[in-house]
Amino acid sequence: QLNLGKVRLGRKDYEGAVEVLSRAVQEHPNSADLQYYLGESYLQVKKGSKAEVHLKEALRLDPVGKADAHLRLGALYNAAGMKDRAANEYDQFLKKIPDHPDREKLRRYIEQNKK
Repeated sequence: QLNLGKVRLGRKDYEGAVEVLSRAVQEHPNSADLQYYLGESYLQVKKGSKAEVHLKEALRLDPVGKADAHLRLGALYNAAGMKDRAANEYDQFLKKIPDHPDREKLRRYIEQNKK
């Protein structure tokens, strides 16, 4: 089901990805991969509050392996005008992946927006 969901995401069939991955998450709620891709699918269909739940769960299940979820949450919060929350997500990401190629850009964002 994970692979089918990823294929649907790749084909930009986001509603189809949500459908498949939602069922898969019900069967396997402790899969960080399923939680992450379901969160990503919800982002693509503009359901940010649902995306947030699954991206945070992916981070809880696999804090370092799914560190990219911090970037997705940061983008979500930034788009919603919650720049301090976005800065916090980017800061948490850099603590886990300090050598990321965009680290300087992220650090500038954090400095400009963290309260």
